[in-house]
This record gives sequence, C-alpha cells and structure tokens, in this order.
Amino acid sequence: MTYSLAVAQKHFYSWAACRAAQAGSAKARRKELLGALQHSGAIEYLNQKPAPAPTAEQFDTLFYNWVERAIAFLKTEHQKEVSFGVLAKLISVYLKGAWVLHSSQNCGLARQIHPPIDSILLQAIDSLKGTNLSKQYKWQKLDRTQYERLIQSLRSIASNGPFWQIEEHWQP
Repeated sequence: MTYSLAVAQKHFYSWAACRAAQAGSAKARRKELLGALQHSGAIEYLNQKPAPAPTAEQFDTLFYNWVERAIAFLKTEHQKEVSFGVLAKLISVYLKGAWVLHSSQNCGLARQIHPPIDSILLQAIDSLKGTNLSKQYKWQKLDRTQYERLIQSLRSIASNGPFWQIEEHWQP
C-alpha cells in the first residue's frame, strides 16, 4: 500500500483519538484502543461515504452501536473494562478529524456527529449557558444511559445548528 495523504490522515486521526481517550482512562493502551476503534464499525461507515446523511436519531443509533462494539472488543480481546464515555470520546475524536473537519459547513453527516465530550467543554457550556452539566456528568465515567441523556441535553443546547458547533465553547 502506498503511503498517501489519506493514509497519513487516518493514522493521525487514529492516534489523536487514542490519546484523547487515554486522557480519561489508563485502563487501555494505545494499541488496544486502536483495535477497539477499528472493530467499532465507525471507520468502515465513513469509508462507504454514507449518503443520504442520517437523521440525528439514526446517527445516534449507529454511534451507540459503535461504542458498544468497541466495549465488547476490549472486554473480549483484552479483558479490559473501559467506560462508554471514554470509548465515545475515542470514536468522536476520530469522526471529527476524519469527517467533520473535511466537510462543508452544512454537511448532513457532519451536522449529526457527536462532539468529543470532556470536562473542558462541559464547564464552558455551564459558564455560558447556566447549565450544571460538568457537575452532573463526568465524561470518563459515563455509562450508555448517562451518555444518551447528556447528548439529548447538548442537542437541545445546540438547537438546529450543526452539532459540531457546540464546540465553540471548547478551548484547548
């Protein structure tokens, strides 16, 4: 295989996603997280260049299934228990790099992709919107039910705009 720009991008986004997820969990190594990402189904989905774009509900179902597949992979292959929140961040960071940042402002799929959730984002939203999300939710410890509730809250804050725009509140 030729080392192309596309391959370099996928390698970088995979690495960045692993590093972001490791910030919330020392339970899995980079290679294990990379395997979980590869087995989640998210990368294959993007490789299909999905059209038409899914609705928010359809995307959420896909995303939750990808995270569950990543959880199952780590548990089965590596006997590691990693939270839904950590693996959601792994997948959302990859999707942000591989799709959102390469799409147009109003790309249908990019509008639905979950932002990478961390304490910085939640604290900023709390400050600007008067919410209490950072106290209610610790991203590293989120189970699926808590994550789904948090996504519902964030979607209502984002209103009708692209979901990625909620990250305007995030500062590195």
